[in-house]
Amino acid sequence: MADFTSLVLRLDTLRQHLAETLRTKGVATTDEETLASLVDKVALVDSTSGMNQIRNGYQLFRGNTTMSVFPELDTASFDSMYQMCYGCTALERVPALDTSNVANMMYAFYGCTNLQEIGGLDTSRITSASELFHGCKSLRIIGGRLDFSKVTSKIDTTFISCSALETVIIDGPVDVDIAVNGCPKLTVESLVFLLNALSDTGNGKTCNIGAKNLAKLNAIQKAIATDKGWTLT
Repeated sequence: MADFTSLVLRLDTLRQHLAETLRTKGVATTDEETLASLVDKVALVDSTSGMNQIRNGYQLFRGNTTMSVFPELDTASFDSMYQMCYGCTALERVPALDTSNVANMMYAFYGCTNLQEIGGLDTSRITSASELFHGCKSLRIIGGRLDFSKVTSKIDTTFISCSALETVIIDGPVDVDIAVNGCPKLTVESLVFLLNALSDTGNGKTCNIGAKNLAKLNAIQKAIATDKGWTLT
């Protein structure tokens, strides 16, 4: 029995050490996580480069409430960023990332309430932008261009509660309903980029920019959307 107890204690020590090691490499872990769960997370890390090369962004930092700056990672091999920074409430800045191979960004920055700036994301492969920036109430700037040309589902939850967002360039053609009414501080330039990104075949699709943004536009600017058959609200 004593030997068994000793083994259990050694395994628990190993579990704690593995959790701490993964955390130092930027992988989100909890003190209550099982050893089996932690071992699964090791598979996300390329040991040939000293555990510094993360191979996938799937839930990579989910629930990490202490990380304020996104770590330096080579993200070129990522094919998923699903829930990558979900609930990272301390995160303030994300640099421009090579996400050219990423096909899934759903919930990537959901609930990052202190996130202020994203340097840039390549969204040219994603087919859904659901909840991507939902709840990022401090986000002011998204650099680069958000290419939504392959998105096939409504872009109506992407920018919910992004109440501080001023600058974002949306590229297209966007051929699904889109809503940025949760972003009342968007610049006129950002709004015009969005209207120009709308497809030429609106056929009654809706672009909901909200009353405050609508009031910023003149008749000629509004016609960019309506002349293409879009309903602008």
